[in-house]
Amino acid sequence: MAYNTENITPQSSKPPHGFLQQLLTKGQVFPFTKANDTIALSLARETMPSSIKKTEGNGKPSFWTEESLDSESLSGWSQLYFLMVGLAKILLILFLPLSYLVFLYPLLFGYASWDKRWDDWLMVSYGLTLYFTLPCLLIWGHYKLVCKGYYFLAPFLKSKRVYSLNRQTGMVTLYKRGNKVRFTHPFIEFDCVLMSAPSPQGHLNYNLMLVHRYQPYSVGVPISNLIGTNERVVEYQRLWNMIQRYMDVSQPMPDLLVLEEARAKDPVTVAHDQQTGRDPRYWRDMSDETYKKTLAEIAEKQKTSPATGPKINIFADS
Repeated sequence: MAYNTENITPQSSKPPHGFLQQLLTKGQVFPFTKANDTIALSLARETMPSSIKKTEGNGKPSFWTEESLDSESLSGWSQLYFLMVGLAKILLILFLPLSYLVFLYPLLFGYASWDKRWDDWLMVSYGLTLYFTLPCLLIWGHYKLVCKGYYFLAPFLKSKRVYSLNRQTGMVTLYKRGNKVRFTHPFIEFDCVLMSAPSPQGHLNYNLMLVHRYQPYSVGVPISNLIGTNERVVEYQRLWNMIQRYMDVSQPMPDLLVLEEARAKDPVTVAHDQQTGRDPRYWRDMSDETYKKTLAEIAEKQKTSPATGPKINIFADS
């Protein structure tokens, strides 16, 4: 059943049970609220209108649509592959040209005979080309082909599903290895908890999680991966506000660039946009510079506005 703040089934308040679950709930618990228009700017800044225009209409679904917010991460093989691509690019651009030049110096100014210098340079160049340049060119060429859409060349580049928040069904799903479901429960059954821990440099790192209230799971849903671990506390409150707004079918979806194309497919959002006269391409038709300036203006306004809406009581009176 979809999450609807206008029709909430009262929940029972139950203390956490199990040592690991108690640890998960030791942080700051953010209450349920009637979400307002506040957005997490750290998330909004990650996508520019120019990048949306490049992928618009290509048929590839976004990670965030009118149906669900789907979080994925790279597989171990994918991470290794992109590390190799990065190293190959550095070698091709910087170190290999420099190496050829370094070994060219003895050819031009060495003290041995010209034939000896030429043979030595050919041998060194052959080794560099065979064992470094060609492999790097193959890796880089493979990467460019994959970028052009030849995905069958890289079957190992499979992402791992992390979690899914479904607006239409109101369900929250966490996945485990092999993209298998670890658990799935209604959104209202989760508590939003902000955990904090000091980094080696002495700064606080944060982790915002949805922790199931009634089952002794040892893991939560890591929704802070949307904005990272080094934001201010108020930014995590705004993220929680946006998540609630998205899951609440009595309200329009958050007004974000990444969700703008999906707004026309959600009935509640469509009705809201028609009533307010919102331009369907308000964000997408901006230049990147205008977009940044608009977000800066929103940041100034949000300094004096509450990070979340008014608190609502989802629990039955004891």
